Amino acid sequence: MLFICYKGVLNLSYNRVSEANKEVYLFQSSQTYQKVIGKEVKEHPLLEEGRLPNDVVACAGDGSNAMGAFYEFLNDENVKLFVIEAADKWIDTKQHVATMTLGKLGIIHGMMTKVLLDENNDISKVYSISAGLDYQGVGPEHAYLEEIKRVEYYAITDEEAVLAFDYLSKPEGIIPAIESAHAVSYAMKSAKTMNKDQILVINLSGRGDKDVRQIVEYRGLHLEG
Repeated sequence: MLFICYKGVLNLSYNRVSEANKEVYLFQSSQTYQKVIGKEVKEHPLLEEGRLPNDVVACAGDGSNAMGAFYEFLNDENVKLFVIEAADKWIDTKQHVATMTLGKLGIIHGMMTKVLLDENNDISKVYSISAGLDYQGVGPEHAYLEEIKRVEYYAITDEEAVLAFDYLSKPEGIIPAIESAHAVSYAMKSAKTMNKDQILVINLSGRGDKDVRQIVEYRGLHLEG
């Protein structure tokens, strides 16, 4: 099996936008910048293997990095697209950010999309080990792509993400952001069901050195300095 990882690190300029459209604007701009990675994800397998990947996997909070990675593949129906969100403590508790799994149609930050709502239909309080996935809504394109069954959505727990963080960091020396480790965890499971000649791409949305102290504390240890 060909296993490909990409890391996107972007330096963005400051932009002033109104509060009413801030979330939509940031989602669209991040998606646009991340499309650079999506184009490479499509070009490299074609150059190296002469074919497109079978699966592309990405994590999602608001979902912008995933949309950037997926954008080039939306019309390639033979390429399966998977978004992994944060189940965290697990989806049968309130300590999760499984918006696509448990969310309902609602309004958040000017968008009609899937939203995590409480029993009063107010926006829920959420928990995630990952600050980047800690968002009660999701970009409206994701709600649409789920509705038309173009993208599949799954959730991964804190423990599964931390194990995947360790799995990629130790042998490969690639430290994924804890956000991306959710996607790595799903890919580790999915890879076991694939043939060795199939191509699986994981979009690594960021670097994980910022998360090392948090992972150490999650393990109940202490990091000096």
